Amino acid sequence: MAGLAVLADWLGSNQAHFRYCEHPQDLSAYWCEAAQPEAAQAVRMAGLSDQAVSPWQGSRVLFPYLASPTPLQQYAATVPLAQGPQLFLLEDVTGAGKTEAAMILAHRLMAADHAHGIYLALPSMATANQIYRRTAAMYRRLYMAGTAPSLVLSHGARQLVDDFRRSVLEPQAQDDDFGYSREESSASAQCSAWLADNRKKALLADVGVGTLDQALLAVLPARHQALRLLGLSGKVLLVDEVHAYDPYMHALLCKLLTAHARQGGSVLLLSATLPAAMRAELIAAFQAGGGHEGVEPAADTRYPLVTHVHAEVSTHACATRPQLVRKVAVAPLHTEQAVVERVMNEARAGRCICWIRNTVDDARHAFTALRSHLPEKSLALFHSRFAMGDRLAIEAAALDRFGKASTAAQRQGQVLIATQVVEQSLDLDFDIMISDLAPIDLLIQRAGRLQRHARHGDGEPATDGCERRPAPTLYLLCPENTDTPGSNWYAASFPKARHVYPNVGQLWLTQRALLAAGQIVSPGGPGEDGAVRSLVEAVYGPEADPIPDALQRATQEQMGKDMAAASQAHFNALNLERGYCADSSHHWYEDTQTPTRLGDETCEIYLAREEGGGLVPFVAASAFPWEHAAVRVRAGVAGVLSARWQARFGPAIDALRRHHRLLADPALVLPLVREDGQWVGYCERNGKPQRIEYDDVLGLRI
Repeated sequence: MAGLAVLADWLGSNQAHFRYCEHPQDLSAYWCEAAQPEAAQAVRMAGLSDQAVSPWQGSRVLFPYLASPTPLQQYAATVPLAQGPQLFLLEDVTGAGKTEAAMILAHRLMAADHAHGIYLALPSMATANQIYRRTAAMYRRLYMAGTAPSLVLSHGARQLVDDFRRSVLEPQAQDDDFGYSREESSASAQCSAWLADNRKKALLADVGVGTLDQALLAVLPARHQALRLLGLSGKVLLVDEVHAYDPYMHALLCKLLTAHARQGGSVLLLSATLPAAMRAELIAAFQAGGGHEGVEPAADTRYPLVTHVHAEVSTHACATRPQLVRKVAVAPLHTEQAVVERVMNEARAGRCICWIRNTVDDARHAFTALRSHLPEKSLALFHSRFAMGDRLAIEAAALDRFGKASTAAQRQGQVLIATQVVEQSLDLDFDIMISDLAPIDLLIQRAGRLQRHARHGDGEPATDGCERRPAPTLYLLCPENTDTPGSNWYAASFPKARHVYPNVGQLWLTQRALLAAGQIVSPGGPGEDGAVRSLVEAVYGPEADPIPDALQRATQEQMGKDMAAASQAHFNALNLERGYCADSSHHWYEDTQTPTRLGDETCEIYLAREEGGGLVPFVAASAFPWEHAAVRVRAGVAGVLSARWQARFGPAIDALRRHHRLLADPALVLPLVREDGQWVGYCERNGKPQRIEYDDVLGLRI
């Protein structure tokens, strides 16, 4: 009710529909002649009208290209649905068509009157952008011809996504465009301007795609939280990569599952590498909301696996599609020099290579080491510390060069040095994959970008689906393998990455399991060396090997932090059982303060340059230029402008702040000038000067 009241207040406050009456008017006449007709128009123009769901007519209608559905997709199309809220947990290897299977289930649930829409929750903005584009091409088929369902992208940088901006219908266009049939509409996706102008409204759309954060705000003490909860009600909640969240977000996700089931909502969870303990927690959370506590799921170690939860719990083992059944050899490399030599040799042989590093600094170091040995056009660097405009350009170039449709000429001898930005949802395909040691689930994900699509030996796409490249190998940069490691076993090789992956016990177990198996087998059978399920449980399961004494202290410290993070999530989340009242939370935050993620706070640095006597965005862009010139960094890492820089540029920055709300205090606007062939700016941090450099090849350097 609280969410409905907020929605009614917002719609009713729109003077375009509900104008002030200049003269007294009979209330009954106003109600019949003005209030009701205008209310109907306001709801329609906001994109909130009911949209009739199309009947389920088979997976080929929803996805015309699915001539041969995978076993998982066939299961999704035929499994009997239960009554009431239900959860499906789909576990299968990367590339098995889990997203299509989930959308098939979602449509069937909608057609059976279990839901009227979908929200697809992803782990990052980049993955959300990719899934948004895929959803835009098919979501209209979920609804009847002649309807006008809305599709919204929901995250903090959606205004930079051209496809979404083009889909937004301005009010004057809605009278023309709303109501077109699927075939008649000129756009594959459409969204009302009212829904698009605020992330708080985004969950009200018929179909939403965004980060999980936007849904988690429904169970946190955020302003207008009830509106988000209203938006999720009656929708299928689809959460991809459920293994990818840290203990804090995982605990919040469990709270969300309980709340959604309590509202009568159904859930689809997707993962390639879900530990059994995490699986049990997700199932229990949904059961708690559906009133089915105590129905214990049977232990089932098969993989791929579907778990169906309602009043009962059932499991079903699926085969994966034959093209994905494979073995990836795992070969250790123990020095960066050995990796550099491997990269150069493979590039000279005409293969395309990706080396995934665990930190931005390590990625830059590797790029610099290779820069003098490879042609400039053959080497690229991709990490998170680029201005957004440059980052989007690098991402587009990577998709063009290494994507599914890339040709042999585009791929030949190309090398990409990257961080974690490439390990999820970007559809990239490399001949050779090298990775720094990381947790096992991330390494399996990274291996999923190795020979992802069938190709001939020269790299040309193979239209017959037959892979003809040499057998795949994941090269692993890791410390020497030992049963008696020292306390600095990982830090000695990765001094910066130890802060990114501090649970050294899990890293030691990961390396031990991988090198003992010598391979990753997808999907692999129960007990098979290198099988995906076996590798995951060898690190996260109760039967994992004991962690060496020298690594115990650091491991226990991190486990304590993980437990504290989960406790913090329970403390922060709303107690919805208490109802809509102040006692539902110990603290109410504004949206920008509500912690959907723990960790170091981040902020944007807005890069500028001099032009025409003033300051302009450093990265040229026709739309949202300042957003394209922003670099996200840890809060406080840059400090404040130096006294010299403030004296030189202060008046120009003040002028910008007056005209651009985005640049208002405390945003850091950093003017860059050319010095010795570099773009540089100067800041101070804790009284010490800092020189900051930027270019579109290496990114921001402090």
